[in-house]
Amino acid sequence: MSKQTEAPSKEISTLSVTSKKLYSEEVQAELAELQSDIDILLQQLQSLSSQRLTTVGSAQ
Repeated sequence: MSKQTEAPSKEISTLSVTSKKLYSEEVQAELAELQSDIDILLQQLQSLSSQRLTTVGSAQ
């Protein structure tokens, strides 16, 4: 593996460990729940957008 490829993965690994140290398990759980809520809302938005495009397309 080249050093260029190796360096970013080491940085990501270090950041992951650092974030675990910065936030308690309770905060990490809350962040995971918020991320899940964001994912659900994004899916709903994409679905509504798709429906809207379909409705507009059929009206023309």
